[in-house]
Amino acid sequence: MRRNCNLELRLLPSSYPSDSHDMMEARIESPETQQQQLTIFYNGRVCVSDVTELQAKAILILANRERDERMKSPTGCEPVSPTLKSQVNSPNTSLSMKRSLQRFLQKRKTRIQATSPYH
Repeated sequence: MRRNCNLELRLLPSSYPSDSHDMMEARIESPETQQQQLTIFYNGRVCVSDVTELQAKAILILANRERDERMKSPTGCEPVSPTLKSQVNSPNTSLSMKRSLQRFLQKRKTRIQATSPYH
């Protein structure tokens, strides 16, 4: 999905001479307005666009503003599902996790000792 969004308005005063098209082209080719490829991963989608430095800065400002708004909202910190929250905090889950970790560490220790040349 490739979109080319140009946010530059190119507003010129009415007294701007039309024969200075070359000056306008020189301004467009400056490093600040050269387009580069930008890849954005957002909401499970990948978007690739050609943007200028100014457009990239505008995108970052908008993204930061949205992130700040989400952090301020009371729903921004809640887990995806309430059942997931109850499962993580249940005592049975923590006990089984602890036992699983102990079994893993014991097996790892056994594997390391079996491959060690000095056992």
